[in-house]
Amino acid sequence: MSLLLALLTITTTPAAEERLLRLTKLYEDLCLHRFPDDKGVEAMMVARGARELSKSDVKVTMRDDPARAWDLNDEGATLWIEYPPFHACSVRWSAPKIGNMDAYRAIAKTYEDAIGGFVPISPMDGDQGDIHIHAVGETRTLPDKTTESLLFFEQRITDLKRRAASETGFTLRFVHQYAPPEPPAVN
Repeated sequence: MSLLLALLTITTTPAAEERLLRLTKLYEDLCLHRFPDDKGVEAMMVARGARELSKSDVKVTMRDDPARAWDLNDEGATLWIEYPPFHACSVRWSAPKIGNMDAYRAIAKTYEDAIGGFVPISPMDGDQGDIHIHAVGETRTLPDKTTESLLFFEQRITDLKRRAASETGFTLRFVHQYAPPEPPAVN
């Protein structure tokens, strides 16, 4: 069994599992059914009483990429809209463990099966400073050569001193993304 599969099946508390299910359903509603209608997603954030993050808070995560984000009033969980050229909707939160991803896999499969054409992507792994980022998902190429992808990211601290100081949790995110075509190769 791969490390990711082992992590995906780690059991957590009933409250953590309920939260994971709640955030999965929110992702399904907002990022799979309303997005890419940004105005519809924004209206739902207002209706939910979510607090929009400041531009400076958004910049910490998105750097110079155009985006908006809202605090979901759920222990730091947030919803993000990234604007083109990468157009994405994501739900992000921190958790002590990854938990059981069966509900996410079910909604992703239902969405992908209804549309068709999705194929698995090669897992992505990378480090940004002392944070390791791992992503898995599926993608399809649209007629205009843009891509639509459903992605699951997990990131964790790798620095041993920070881990010894109890920074052992995960930042998790579900992402629905439309990406521009790959630029042509330069010879």
